[in-house]
Amino acid sequence: MTLEMPPCDDRPIWDVWLSLLWLPAVTVADELEIFESLAREPATPVELAVRHGFDLRGIEILLSLLTSLRFCVSHLGRYQVTEPTRSYLLRTSPFYWGGVFVRQRTSNPIHGAIRGAIVKKGHRIVGQAAAEPPVEMWESGQMTLEAARGIAAFMHSHSLAAATGMALRTNLSGVKRLLDVGGGSGCFCITLAQQNPQLRCTMMDLKPMCEVALEYITAAGVSERVGVQPVNMFQEAWPAGHDAMLFSNVFHDWGPETNAKLAANAFAALPQGGRILVHEMLLDDSGNGPVTTAAFSALMLANTRGRQFTFQQVKSMLEEAGFADIDVVPTYSYYSVVSGTKR
Repeated sequence: MTLEMPPCDDRPIWDVWLSLLWLPAVTVADELEIFESLAREPATPVELAVRHGFDLRGIEILLSLLTSLRFCVSHLGRYQVTEPTRSYLLRTSPFYWGGVFVRQRTSNPIHGAIRGAIVKKGHRIVGQAAAEPPVEMWESGQMTLEAARGIAAFMHSHSLAAATGMALRTNLSGVKRLLDVGGGSGCFCITLAQQNPQLRCTMMDLKPMCEVALEYITAAGVSERVGVQPVNMFQEAWPAGHDAMLFSNVFHDWGPETNAKLAANAFAALPQGGRILVHEMLLDDSGNGPVTTAAFSALMLANTRGRQFTFQQVKSMLEEAGFADIDVVPTYSYYSVVSGTKR
């Protein structure tokens, strides 16, 4: 099968979808009086977290999005409010929009999820109030086939175009066997196999997810070169015999400590010369943009234990695990691949 890129990338779709985080970011900052606090005295995320007892991860992610939206600005690591914020988002302003925002606090479930993450009172996955968050399923190893089918459909929809772009723009010459860690629907294995005839891929995930992924793999006609391996990546040994390992939209589910362990597991399982590939939307060097990536990070705040990272942050995680020759290549839309080699 010939692999072809869509005629245009999907940035407008990502922009529209993740714009749903914009308003709750502002309403949470309004309710918690973050704008007032920064107007009185600019602060680093650490200082602001200490000042109000906020969760540091939560306030870092929120400030990143607010800065991308131009309601804050960072100077030498300290955040302060901008003129639009002083004019319309401070309670002391005669033009304060608070009467609008107060209505959004109870009507928008994402407001509660972000607020709960920042004030350390816990949070629920957006749009799935009665369901166990997927990150907890992966961590516990407990996932129903119904849940796997829903997660796979969701991930396949927003990842297939990015998987196609990655397959076309990532050099896998010399790679014979690739392990896709937490591969969901298997769309990355599918597109990588279609683009690289020499490549055999294994999608590693929980057993129910593997069962669903097999349906996608079979439908794509690549079942002879793409297989599945049921493994709980946190509790069971990883399969050997692969010379590359892919993590797509995995690191953003977890914090640096967990990602360091995942990278270390990959390093241990790979042979000398083996490669690691981390496929993510990367924040710019400032950590405060682009706005859609910052909003994606806020979605991770509401739904997972992770966030989006800068290239330097991912590089540090891989270097800590022992990988060398760390590089980054933009692949498709907002995505890039960070790669490293086991020397």
